[in-house]
Amino acid sequence: MAAWGSFDGRVVARWHDDGRDMTLVEPFAYVDAAAVRWIAPAGAVVNGASIPRPFWSLIGGPFEGRFRNASVVHDVACVERTRAWRQVHRMFYEACRCGGVGAVEAKTMYYAVYHFGPRWRLEGGMLRDETPPQPSARDVATIEAFFRTHDVGDDQIPTLRIR
Repeated sequence: MAAWGSFDGRVVARWHDDGRDMTLVEPFAYVDAAAVRWIAPAGAVVNGASIPRPFWSLIGGPFEGRFRNASVVHDVACVERTRAWRQVHRMFYEACRCGGVGAVEAKTMYYAVYHFGPRWRLEGGMLRDETPPQPSARDVATIEAFFRTHDVGDDQIPTLRIR
C-alpha cells in the first residue's frame, strides 16, 4: 500500500438543484496507510462544509482539483461523528496527500480543519458540538503565508498556533 493509503472507487454523485449539495450515487472509500477504511456510502449527502469556508479561496472549493476525494470522505466522517474529530482531520490530511495534494497545501488545509473545522465530544451519551469560530480573511492569509515559508512536520500541526 502507498505511503498515504489509497482510494477505493471514484466519486460518482448527483448534484442537487441548490448547486451546493450532492448525493453519492456509488460508494466511495479511502483506505489509510494503517488499512483503516473510511467509507462514504451511496446516498450520503456531501457539500464540502467540513472544510472551513474561509479557506476555500486557497483551494478553489472543496470539490475542485486534488482535494475532492479527501473532501468527500471528510464530509461524511464529520457528519457521522463515529470517530474522534482529531482522527477525522488527520485522515483528511493523509487523504489529501494520497490524492496528490502537495505538502504545503495539504499542511495548510490540515491546519485549517484541525483548528477551525468541525469538532465534537461525547458527553453523557450525547454528542456536543464544539466547532470553533471561523477565521478572518487576515487569519487565512497569515496561515497560508506561514506554511509557504516554514517547513513543519505534519505531527506539529495540532500544536501550532498561528496568528
